[in-house]
Amino acid sequence: MKWYNDILYAKPGVMAGDLYVRIRIAKHKVFERRGADLYIEKKIPLVEALTGTSFTLPFLDGTQLNISTSVGQVISPGIHLSIIFRGIAYHQKKGYAIL
Repeated sequence: MKWYNDILYAKPGVMAGDLYVRIRIAKHKVFERRGADLYIEKKIPLVEALTGTSFTLPFLDGTQLNISTSVGQVISPGIHLSIIFRGIAYHQKKGYAIL
């Protein structure tokens, strides 16, 4: 097989075969992918969960999103915050980022 103008051609008289490729995806230190959604686990100290918190969340595209809760807005254990259109793009749509 030879490359010509970015196209791979088989040599005449040589049987063509299948090419198998194995891709291993490494785990990201911040995000976990589940389908088109990105999951982010964030530990919030008890004082901030009860009195309000503010932090910056970096995304894969380099942008940052400021997340904040107001005083009196209590964050309960196991609560999920869904951020629409911040997940993985697929079929001209985007998944969610779930915090």
